Amino acid sequence: MGVETKVIHNASIINAMGITGLQLYRFGEIISIPFFTENWRPYSFAEKIEHNLARGLHTLCLLDIKVKEPTEESLCMKVKEYMPPRFMSCKTAVEQLIEAAKENGYEQYNEESKCFGLAR
Repeated sequence: MGVETKVIHNASIINAMGITGLQLYRFGEIISIPFFTENWRPYSFAEKIEHNLARGLHTLCLLDIKVKEPTEESLCMKVKEYMPPRFMSCKTAVEQLIEAAKENGYEQYNEESKCFGLAR
């Protein structure tokens, strides 16, 4: 028809998911994957992925960001000092997903599972 068009996404990652070709109504609960630390390694997100996969649903994983996060030392000393900003990479997220699955004995996903990442 020759009509010029331009796609303008809303501010939501959920709107951008449409580009993947996956059907949005086939997604289960959305989860967040936090950065692990030496003393804090929560695996609760892995259980939600297991439940989604068991029901035949995709899982949208939101990756952690650290922007204007105070350092542990500054919290103790009540001084304003911030860590440099960082954004979780897909590689880090996958490493943490695999660790969580192995640690909990989950079998719905592993190193051979198909997945993809979207980033700006």
